[in-house]
Amino acid sequence: MKTNKYCCRIFPVILVILSAIIAAAIWYFEEGRHSLVFLTDRGEVFNFLGTVLFIAIIPIGIFYLATEREKIKNKAKGLAFIGFLPSLAFLVYVLTT
Repeated sequence: MKTNKYCCRIFPVILVILSAIIAAAIWYFEEGRHSLVFLTDRGEVFNFLGTVLFIAIIPIGIFYLATEREKIKNKAKGLAFIGFLPSLAFLVYVLTT
């Protein structure tokens, strides 16, 4: 993987954006109301941001761990997406119940 000074700065931001999308889907479908009211309530916004950061910590951790190892350095970005599997599994569970 060709590394530059932006490699380890921009990709975690992309992971946080993806986790925000997954968290919004979970919050939208989990309550059963199918509304985005959690984005306007002050107390719920902070809970939502906590959920986003909680979802993002595993993929970001995997990404930084993989970039430090020579054998898997080229696959670091792909391996980081494995960290979304628990949250995607929970989203599927919420959608099926």
